[in-house]
Amino acid sequence: FNFAQSLKANLEANLLTEDKDWNIKGFIDVHKNIYPISLDTKLLSKILELTTIPIVTSFAKKYRLKVYLAQHQLQYPDITLEGAEIKNKKYAADIKTTYRVGGKLKGGFTLGSFRGSLRSPLSTRYSRFPYSQYAKHWILGIIYTRKKEIEQKRIYSLDDLPNINSVITDLEIILQEKYRIANYVPGSGNTANIGSVANIEMLRNGTGPFAKYGDKVFQDYWVNYLRREDAERQGIRRPYRNLNEYFAWKKKPKG
Repeated sequence: FNFAQSLKANLEANLLTEDKDWNIKGFIDVHKNIYPISLDTKLLSKILELTTIPIVTSFAKKYRLKVYLAQHQLQYPDITLEGAEIKNKKYAADIKTTYRVGGKLKGGFTLGSFRGSLRSPLSTRYSRFPYSQYAKHWILGIIYTRKKEIEQKRIYSLDDLPNINSVITDLEIILQEKYRIANYVPGSGNTANIGSVANIEMLRNGTGPFAKYGDKVFQDYWVNYLRREDAERQGIRRPYRNLNEYFAWKKKPKG
């Protein structure tokens, strides 16, 4: 049982049409009217998340895995899986999305906070189960390209379904362990979130800068990472800004 390979194939079969278009066409009401979806990226991300969760749940049922969903929006991870097929260990699966502009990625995935559960590994304040109980932390990433806006003023019927254009296409599923695609700098802006690499081949192959060092180095790096404003607030120098500086910092005597 190859967990990543099996789950990825299942997601591709249930999220994509044969042309790699999104198989979601709109919202339907009790009168069987279909309302088109806009190109708003926040809306698209939420719908992708909501449609992915039951697909993963169905996959888990097939392999007799227990499923625990996040109990609120800010809790990590989106999905927890546990069962004999994964050696009775807990796997975290977090759903992330990004999109292409002009054939290139707009940016990488945001991989969650480097505070919270990562720095409180024995607590359930920020996570469904203590962070330390998870054997693996998977990123279920979805990359897409936005198509032309379809007619927003029109209400479609079920008979129109075959002719309704998908608003996104060329969907690609990235299923990698978090450390394998994480970057050594935060995500966009001044957020306290870990950013992923934005190179599509690195995302596909899981060959980010932490890949050769492993999950322990990844976690230690981000547990001790300070942004410039964090260091200024504490009145100290930033210990490091990249992996080379991190390894040099690790060699320095502490205290």
